[in-house]
Amino acid sequence: MKRKFYHFLLGCAMLTAGGNSYAQAPQTRNCSTMDLYQNQVQADPDFLIRRNAIEAFTQKRINSGKVNQRTGVITIPVVVHVVYNTSAQNISDAQIQSQINILNQDFRKLNTDVSKIPAAFAGLAADAQVEFCLAKRDPNGNATTGITRTQTTRTSFSDAGDYIKYNSTGGKDAWDRNQYLNLWVGNLSGGLLGYAQFPGGPAATDGVVCTYTGFGNTGTASAPFNKGRTATHEVGHWLNLYHIWGDDNGACTGSDQVSDTPNQGNSNGGCPTFPKISCSNTPNGDMFMNYMDYTDDACMYMFTAGQKARMDAILDAGGARASLATSQGCVAPGGGTACNVPTGLTVSNLTSTAVTLNWASSGATSYNVRIKAISSSTWSNFTASTNSLGLTGLTASTTYEYQVASVCSGTTSAFSASYNFTAPTGGSGGGSTITVGTGSTGITQAPYGTYYMDQRVQYIITKAELTAAGYTSGSSLSSLAFYVSTAQSQVMNGYTIKLAHTTSSAFGSTSYLTGTNTTTVYSANYTTSANSWNTHAFSTPFVYNGTGNILVDICFNNSSYTQNSTVLGTNLGSYRALYKQQDVSSGGICTTTTGTRSYNRPNMKLTFGSGSRTQEITLGDAVASLSIFPNPVQSEMSLQYTLTDAKENVQVEIYNVVGKLVYTHKIGNKTKGEHVFAMPLQTGEMANLVNGMYICRLVNAGDMPQIRFVIAK
Repeated sequence: MKRKFYHFLLGCAMLTAGGNSYAQAPQTRNCSTMDLYQNQVQADPDFLIRRNAIEAFTQKRINSGKVNQRTGVITIPVVVHVVYNTSAQNISDAQIQSQINILNQDFRKLNTDVSKIPAAFAGLAADAQVEFCLAKRDPNGNATTGITRTQTTRTSFSDAGDYIKYNSTGGKDAWDRNQYLNLWVGNLSGGLLGYAQFPGGPAATDGVVCTYTGFGNTGTASAPFNKGRTATHEVGHWLNLYHIWGDDNGACTGSDQVSDTPNQGNSNGGCPTFPKISCSNTPNGDMFMNYMDYTDDACMYMFTAGQKARMDAILDAGGARASLATSQGCVAPGGGTACNVPTGLTVSNLTSTAVTLNWASSGATSYNVRIKAISSSTWSNFTASTNSLGLTGLTASTTYEYQVASVCSGTTSAFSASYNFTAPTGGSGGGSTITVGTGSTGITQAPYGTYYMDQRVQYIITKAELTAAGYTSGSSLSSLAFYVSTAQSQVMNGYTIKLAHTTSSAFGSTSYLTGTNTTTVYSANYTTSANSWNTHAFSTPFVYNGTGNILVDICFNNSSYTQNSTVLGTNLGSYRALYKQQDVSSGGICTTTTGTRSYNRPNMKLTFGSGSRTQEITLGDAVASLSIFPNPVQSEMSLQYTLTDAKENVQVEIYNVVGKLVYTHKIGNKTKGEHVFAMPLQTGEMANLVNGMYICRLVNAGDMPQIRFVIAK
């Protein structure tokens, strides 16, 4: 939120609550930062001067436009000081590693719950480009696990006196704050969940403190703070982030010094329902899912670009924590590198039953790989010794996701973001449905941008992207789909899609491209549907040459407008989107020649096959009088058949590939001629059919025709 500036008297962020299954396990978050602040001012009169200087430097960096330009990742060495009185408080190495993994996921926007961000805020979510490792080298240059363990006679600690941070008071002395993030874990009294020291505080107490029941996501971690977000929140403070509501006790006048967070009246607890309105911040309300609010762990899952800018400033040259960027704490004494999260995930050698998974990483001794069908909640786990892994046993027409984590000496990275691919249809048909793009960026400008009357957009899909997504063969592109997270009721008149081949892999200028073999594949009045793939089944298939890049050209002309629909997309490293919006009631945008380039391109599903409908297959002397479209089927399929005579008790039967009858439906008595029967996949017994190939047979229709089709939900 960006409002009138005033300096916050914040020395820490303290989170308090009442007890549960473990001693004093907190159940709500509260804050009493002023007590600690007063203690710091009394102990160090220059503290406020340093805080003001740090804030002035931060604002100057942000105003200069030099932040958010970093392309590399900063890895911060962490030492975890476990201070325990009982064996239960002496948390395991695994619990500590789970917290490091969570920090890496949250600060790199790799957390799986990032998909829960409301569409109104999704485009603001940022990768902070900060990672964390358990230290491998201590301040004396010796090898370490990055974990210290201290048994204490103290039964509990609080923020008063920071006793957990000194050997002399039953705690553990801090390591050099210029080279490490000190993270203390112990039993905090009075329901205290955790607290942090902002940049500029005393060196001896610099770092983050968490209670042992609110650390990591295993072991002693207790709900509702058992997903590791206490440390994420507190490390945010340690990197100079304020509470999102500005600590003004509901006055609506405070500020977190961030321009892209909404004005908010006070902290939010529990799990609010979107939108949560305060301070007249309609229509989207509070950004309560931000890590710097006070919601439960399960309900916070984002930093913003503005918050990343503040973190950049504190870590950049001249910032209060700049020295951490060059720390050798993550490098073992004998050499080696930090255990980084793998990147560049792709697939190769993809068939209907097998695939080779590939990724980029360095410094790892091995890799943990997990894969599952996106419809499943259970992962299959594998270990690889190189940067690739061959697997068999895939199911045709099934979409999978996989993730990879680096295993280094003594530590393991967080899992990467998921990479999705679809196993192509088996047999000789050569058809498949593939998904290009796996990001969760909310895109409003196109292809359903109805905030303006008219729109034209072009997208480039490269052959390399098609191959990586699982394309192996198929000359006919029969449908295109975009995933809509937020829909609008505005009808887009004359919504037209053209496809063409292009040699361009990106837009080199703001001019629209002219491809070859241009085909108008779709034209209709269209309205979006929320939380689903919006599929455009082509009236004329596009004949793909199998080698070139594909140019998608979409336009529509309206005489009215509303808000934009939001689609999910991916931020790419090159310009593969070009769009223009305008309010001209007379139209004409479809012939415009220039637009605005963008790195953000929607995720797309494309269906390849041998034609706009499935091949028609018959048995014996049966005639080819049965067809299904679209194919593959995603939400509803239409059965078209022709009867040479009137028939009684016509029935549809569907069999799986091993010949088992899985669905029947009595159509009834039908007259001679052509008929169409709609079969939705979302209801009844059809909803139980999993992705794969099936055979549809028409019974009591004379020649009893049958046809193969694919379900790809």
